[in-house]
Amino acid sequence: MDDFLPWDANPHRGATPREVCLHQRQSYDVKAAPGPEGVILVRIDAEDGACIKGGPVIDMGATYAVDVRNWRILAVQLP
Repeated sequence: MDDFLPWDANPHRGATPREVCLHQRQSYDVKAAPGPEGVILVRIDAEDGACIKGGPVIDMGATYAVDVRNWRILAVQLP
C-alpha cells in the first residue's frame, strides 16, 4: 500500500470530493494470495461503494507481485 498510496500523498489543490476520497487508504480493499514460491500477489481495488458520488470507481487499482523473502516489489500491473 505504501507504493500505491504513500502516507504523504495528498490530493492536489482544488481536488474534487471524489479525488479527496481516492487519496484515503480506507477507500481501498487489499487482497493477498500466494503466488509462485516466495511470491505473494497483492491486489488493491477501490472498495465497493467508496467514493460513490460521481458513479462507480473503475480502472483504479493495481496488482503487485512481492518477493516475501526480501520484501521487494517484483512487478506491478495497472488496470
